[in-house]
Amino acid sequence: MGKKQHSKDRMFITKTEWATEWGGAKSKEVRTPFKRLPFYCCALTFTPFEDPVCCEDGSVFDLMNIIPYIRKYGKHPVTGGPLKLEDLIPLVFHKNSDGEFHCPVLNKVFTEFTHIVAIKTTGNVFCYEAIKELNIKTKNWKELLTDEPFAKEDIITIQNPSALDSKVLVDFDHVKNNLKLEDEELKKMSSDPTYNINVSGDIKQMLKELGTEKAKEIALHGGGGNKAQNERAAALSAILAARSRIKEDSKSNANGEAKPRQSYSIVDAASASVHGRSAAAAKSSASDKTAARIAMHMAGERAPVNAKMVKSRFTTGAASRSFTSTSYDPVTKNEFEYVMAEKNPKKKGYVQLHTTHGDLNIELHCDITPRACENFITLCERGYYNGVAFHRNIRNFMIQGGDPTGTGRGGESIWGKTFKDEVDSRLLHSGRGVISMANSGPHTNGSQFFILYKSANHLNYKHTVFGGVVGGLTTLSAMEKVPVDDNDRPLEEIKITSVTVFVNPYTEPDEDNEQAKTKEEKKEEDEDNDKIGSWYSNPGTGAKESAIVGGGVGKYLKARHAQAESAAAAADNGSQAITTAKKRKLGVSASEFKDFSAW
Repeated sequence: MGKKQHSKDRMFITKTEWATEWGGAKSKEVRTPFKRLPFYCCALTFTPFEDPVCCEDGSVFDLMNIIPYIRKYGKHPVTGGPLKLEDLIPLVFHKNSDGEFHCPVLNKVFTEFTHIVAIKTTGNVFCYEAIKELNIKTKNWKELLTDEPFAKEDIITIQNPSALDSKVLVDFDHVKNNLKLEDEELKKMSSDPTYNINVSGDIKQMLKELGTEKAKEIALHGGGGNKAQNERAAALSAILAARSRIKEDSKSNANGEAKPRQSYSIVDAASASVHGRSAAAAKSSASDKTAARIAMHMAGERAPVNAKMVKSRFTTGAASRSFTSTSYDPVTKNEFEYVMAEKNPKKKGYVQLHTTHGDLNIELHCDITPRACENFITLCERGYYNGVAFHRNIRNFMIQGGDPTGTGRGGESIWGKTFKDEVDSRLLHSGRGVISMANSGPHTNGSQFFILYKSANHLNYKHTVFGGVVGGLTTLSAMEKVPVDDNDRPLEEIKITSVTVFVNPYTEPDEDNEQAKTKEEKKEEDEDNDKIGSWYSNPGTGAKESAIVGGGVGKYLKARHAQAESAAAAADNGSQAITTAKKRKLGVSASEFKDFSAW
């Protein structure tokens, strides 16, 4: 109990206490200069990577940046030690549906506080928690995704939140020594597409033509392949022919009467076809239909094969039209309008391809991809595929056919032109025997198709899957073993001899229409049965009175004469009505069966 026993009872702390005991106001000399590098950035350029690779120490680089650096300096950008291209390990980062990097096992999103590791043998990236719990503790030294064996030394740490000092940017070797790639190399990479890339064949020729006068001319005319250029040439020839025809007509009619000016000319229609506009202008012209056919072909207007007249939910408008205008005949009843609509089937289709190597039984998804299946079945029924060979065969990938020319550039649909894709999440390129439409880009389907030997998920949502092989997989295996040349063309001819159509849902009667008809007939029968009752079963005076009493002003006068006659008839038929009432066990008198005309 000294004199200064309450000397520590103060409401503040001193500077020394704050610096030593409370963790604040530390000297700047003790603090380490630190700038943290995110795990998703390249350690050479400090920008987000696109093709990540790493070294055994866990430093991550972008492939396009680290290769020129190693070729020039031959050392590690971070540590400064020797480094070769063979020491780089490709990494596989997985993303979730939101596009964020995450662990493929625990679905844990990677952040700056996540312990991230990679497996050297496979390159897959996980969080350390998954490796610790499922591999290290259980001593299960197999990779979690590929099931490949690995050792504990193959675990590479990409990011460790507990040891952040290992990623100090100012300590990187290329930062200390100011080592950079020369601007000339960067210019080469940006200007020359083939820099650091081994190309051959068609890609080399295509890259050569980039920037040339030929490429500029093709781009000026709209680009595209040979097919698009041929279509444009045909349309331009139609324009020139139409212009010359117009000049000849103007010369021939110079002395005669002038023709009435058309609202849309043939040239406008052909120009619309070239530029991809609608063919409505061409339809409006009255003289020549050549350019209109071209424009309709380009615009994609066609009548579907399975189109039917169906009842619309709108009326014809005849009643309102006759009510508001005296030039139309009076119509007092509203009727529904019938329109042409495409009725998609609800069944599957089944065909059998007879080939030189055996038969293939095919199931067609007509309920999901009606247009592609309609095109395929109709071509089969027309004998379009008879004698057509498979022109492309790639083992462990697919076999392609359906081109009568055998070049891979021919063939057309039943509508005379290409039709749109019908991609669906239920139909994917997964599994052996999947049948899909071959195309040269979006919405360019014709008659060519291919059959998969193996899953090809990279083709999902790019090609229309419309069927699958359900029988004859041995035939498919025999087709896969046929040797091919350098252009993947089979050395032994694989040809479709004929096609048998077992089930065609497009030609079968519509079940919905039949059910609707039976319902209407049943409804009419029920109405007729309801009418048969006490009113018409009584041989009373209703029918006679309806015959006597007519319409018009004098119907009330005639009704008085009819009452006298009906009284006599009711007396004669009284006994019959009583017996009828007894048979029906109805406790009502005969007078109740009258039609109330005397009221």
